[in-house]
Amino acid sequence: MSPSPTARRRLAAAVITALAVTAGTAVTAVPATATPAATGAVTATPAADPLPVPKLPTKTEVISSGTSGFLGTTEHYDRDGTYGYEYRWYRPDGTSTLLSEAYSAGPALPNALVSDIVPVADTYDYGVIRLRDMTAPDAAPVVIDLRQLGSTRKVVATYGSTLLVQVRTASGSQELHLVSKSGTTVSDVTVKGVPADLDSVITATGTPGTAVVSYRPVGTDWSKTVLAIDLVTGAVTGTYPPPAGGSSEYEPVVVSATKLVRWHGENLVVSDRASGTDTTIAVGQADDPKVLSLFGDWVAYGRSTGTGEGVAGDPLLPLTARPLTGGQTVKLLDRVSSVVPAPNGTLLARGGTVDEGEGVYRITLGADGLPTAQLIAATGESTALTLLSTNVGPVVDLDPGNNRVHLHWEMSHDHASVTVELIHKKSGRLYRYAMTDTSSGTGFLWRGNFATSEGEPGKAAFNGDYTWKLTAKPNNGIGEDLHATGDFKVVRKPKIHDFNDNGSPDLLFRARSGSLYRLDTMYDAWNRKVVPGEGAEYIGGGWQGYSLIESVGDIAGTTAPDVVGRDAAGVLWLHQGTGDEAKELADRVRIGAGWNIYTQLAAGSDVTGDGRADILATDTAGVMWLYKGTGNASAPLANRTKVGAGWNIYNQISAVGNVAGAAAGDFVARDKAGVLWLYLGNGNGTFASRIRVGGGWNQYSQIVGIGDATMDGRADLYVYGPNNTSYVYPGTGSWRTPFQTRVPTDALVINSSGYGINHVT
Repeated sequence: MSPSPTARRRLAAAVITALAVTAGTAVTAVPATATPAATGAVTATPAADPLPVPKLPTKTEVISSGTSGFLGTTEHYDRDGTYGYEYRWYRPDGTSTLLSEAYSAGPALPNALVSDIVPVADTYDYGVIRLRDMTAPDAAPVVIDLRQLGSTRKVVATYGSTLLVQVRTASGSQELHLVSKSGTTVSDVTVKGVPADLDSVITATGTPGTAVVSYRPVGTDWSKTVLAIDLVTGAVTGTYPPPAGGSSEYEPVVVSATKLVRWHGENLVVSDRASGTDTTIAVGQADDPKVLSLFGDWVAYGRSTGTGEGVAGDPLLPLTARPLTGGQTVKLLDRVSSVVPAPNGTLLARGGTVDEGEGVYRITLGADGLPTAQLIAATGESTALTLLSTNVGPVVDLDPGNNRVHLHWEMSHDHASVTVELIHKKSGRLYRYAMTDTSSGTGFLWRGNFATSEGEPGKAAFNGDYTWKLTAKPNNGIGEDLHATGDFKVVRKPKIHDFNDNGSPDLLFRARSGSLYRLDTMYDAWNRKVVPGEGAEYIGGGWQGYSLIESVGDIAGTTAPDVVGRDAAGVLWLHQGTGDEAKELADRVRIGAGWNIYTQLAAGSDVTGDGRADILATDTAGVMWLYKGTGNASAPLANRTKVGAGWNIYNQISAVGNVAGAAAGDFVARDKAGVLWLYLGNGNGTFASRIRVGGGWNQYSQIVGIGDATMDGRADLYVYGPNNTSYVYPGTGSWRTPFQTRVPTDALVINSSGYGINHVT
């Protein structure tokens, strides 16, 4: 599994820190030339870039710089998800030179001075170092093989073309050596005055002529001591013990010709190199890693964060400059991840601003003497939170995912609190989803419902036109809150028991009073059961005049299911479905007489394979007749066709749709002994031989082919029994065992005592 953005950033920081430990270069290292510029010199105005701002790969950090460009390291994944870094030298004209591939033996290392010399390790133990001059990138590198010098050696840092190396002697003590090469001659100079308590070097930085290293003294875990080393004489010129209370080994140290600055707790400790006098600047506590650098009489500092990371209101989140002599601070960047010294006393900072976005900025002094930031290489990313893309719409078909669909919004970063609303335009009903942690992406599985949280089953959402609204608040408080909106349409194929066009099956029931009600169901995925979508909706009164009531699917051509009722005179009436929750059924229309010869109706399945629902009717003699649906509202049923005889052995039949995985509609029949039988449709109005489902079904007063109530793409069976019991038998799609074990449901149970239910369809 790939690491999270936070983990990747901290891994990158860890790698850079490891380079600082093993290669001795801090992220504040400055490139050096053979004749370095004076550290205190700060240009009054930045030099104009010769070309427009070049493009920089995303996830690139700057780790050192020189007169001809800067060294960057870029996170990289191959197709197998393997993680690594690529190192390149970037120039102002937008060209670059690859120095070390992501999966090569060794990386390119920072230079501790402002320098165009880039050390490249042949192996990860840094036994062989190749020094490449980026002012002449095609020239042969200078190769220094430390293995030929004997002893146990570890590269600490590179200062220009000189290596600072930690050496373990035969007696076990530690030394520092300056190693360089001229022609074929290798110079190996032991640094004089190195304290005897040197255990291991933690970080290394420098200024022209001086190397500054911090090391862990023997017998300590977290404290560190700082040494200043003259690179010309090869001698220690200053020792700076830990401040009172100790000093974390991860707290950075930077140096100029006159000052040495350490981050210590909530303060910056500024040491005058000549007098040894310390002054303290309060800046606030920052978790590791931090950034710290000097330019002229200013110090730049901040918390190292990735794009979008950090906490709103954190005073250390921006890259801030403060004069060493006191005065007002200046915000340079809205966020920063790395800072290195650059030519002419300037800095290069990797970070971003709301106005110009992410990239590498040159920090220098403006004409007014105040620091300014100029973008010199851009990644094209936004520092503020922006919406990049969305996969919502324009049409969202909920059928392929069984009433579920993944919706996703791609933002410029994933560190935000996000609320998404899906609003049905006609009804105003909505689904709301809130995410306080979007590190895995801004999206969710919408279960095709209206609800105010992910855990609510809610009510099934209507088909039709929607608006989505996204509100995102960046966790770091950088930039304005993000507001975005768009439109989409929800579609589903018509369902045989869906009277209000929301994809979920409804149950119609007649109360003791004779009124007809509709109960919308919803599948509660969290509890794995069918539940009422809302309370029962009143359809109309006077339905006690019908001796038979049946939901028959769409026989009249509106796509919504219809209802038929037979009155005492044997007249059959059609109540055409509208699909509108405000009035689910249109006024009744007479469609035939003489229907009092039938004892039972089963309808809703397409048993003829023409795409329309049909009606099966059994007469008093036990003959079953087929009435094909026509889709014509004025004549919704074709002339009857005899299906077979002997059906009077059954006291209840129910059309169940395609319950067994074949192409045509099926139905079930319960005999007088309580055994349930399955009849598979052949698709031509006939049926295969019956299949025994099981016994004990006479405990139920109502058996209804409800359709797909469990939202798994298979037709289910609903049963209602005495003593206020209600169950769903989930369909399996297999004719051998067409139904799973029954699951209790609250559908109709919560209504029975108040309504006195005497019929369900």
